[in-house]
Amino acid sequence: MESSIKYGVVGFSRNQFDKNTARQILETLFTTIKEKYPDKEIEIVSGYTNSGVPKIAYELADLFGFTTVGFSAEQALTVKSGVYPVQKVILKGKKFGDESEAFVKYIDRLIRIGGGPQSRRECMLFRTLHANNNLDARLKEYEVVWYDN
Repeated sequence: MESSIKYGVVGFSRNQFDKNTARQILETLFTTIKEKYPDKEIEIVSGYTNSGVPKIAYELADLFGFTTVGFSAEQALTVKSGVYPVQKVILKGKKFGDESEAFVKYIDRLIRIGGGPQSRRECMLFRTLHANNNLDARLKEYEVVWYDN
């Protein structure tokens, strides 16, 4: 039995989306995770940037006492928003997207809150990798409103 469970969280990295709904979804999920696995180390693994869904996931992870992991490409070090002060950093590749396969192999479960092409591609990679497992328990996808401006 695994002593830790790694939850990947992907979604919008920019801030023009319904952050309140995204936060409510993640807070509900994290509450369930905490209740379901009280004796496990929970890692919240996201894109390392200090904006969008990754920032919300990390802020809530800190509140819940989960371990925060920044998993991204080196490009994350140059974004305007900066990086979130996570407890563990894994950098793979140079440009965003280069890390996707390694990220999907690293995590045990995946949560998508909205997101663009990279988030959806990572969900497809995850589905392929876990095709023989119960995906309903491993993959959760939610849509939130995107404010395109």
